[in-house]
Amino acid sequence: MPRASTGHSVLINLPRTMTRPETTFEWKIPRWSNALERNRARTYFQAYAAAVALHCAEKGLEEVRAGRTQTWEKFEVPDEAVGVGFTEAVGGVLSHHMVIRDGKIANYHPYPPTPWNASTRDTYGTPGPYEDAVQNTPIFEENPPENFKGIDIMRAVRSFDPCLPCGVHMYVGGGRTVKSMHVPTGLSGLAG
Repeated sequence: MPRASTGHSVLINLPRTMTRPETTFEWKIPRWSNALERNRARTYFQAYAAAVALHCAEKGLEEVRAGRTQTWEKFEVPDEAVGVGFTEAVGGVLSHHMVIRDGKIANYHPYPPTPWNASTRDTYGTPGPYEDAVQNTPIFEENPPENFKGIDIMRAVRSFDPCLPCGVHMYVGGGRTVKSMHVPTGLSGLAG
């Protein structure tokens, strides 16, 4: 099960399998935030998720072995209600908001992590996460201005959420917008 080892890292213990020995990974909080570190953290999260899944499966089996197999309670839908639920999704907080009127869903809104991550500057002028991440980003692209694709900037934005390849567009001036092409990872290049 994952556990904190210090204030600066997380130990992830995975048990022995048929082909692999018991393994412990240590994810350390990086000294700086950049696209590479966010993608590296996502890779460690796979080991973390596997450890949590194993822990939950073992706890579930304990419940079954103890005879506690009930999985739900009968309930009556109220005539009027407001409900909200929060959970941690891969990209951040996911919330669901619902209003019930006359025993039926009158209004329902899911709020996935992307809008929170993609927030604009706040009323105090504090940049949103994406803007903050690309400020002072070194540009290693060697294309001239007329062929600029913004690869380094696009990688930084995509590293927050791998679901963004189709949603990243960048205004580069002179009436020109660079649109990203659908690619499966934040480490791939772009086509114009």
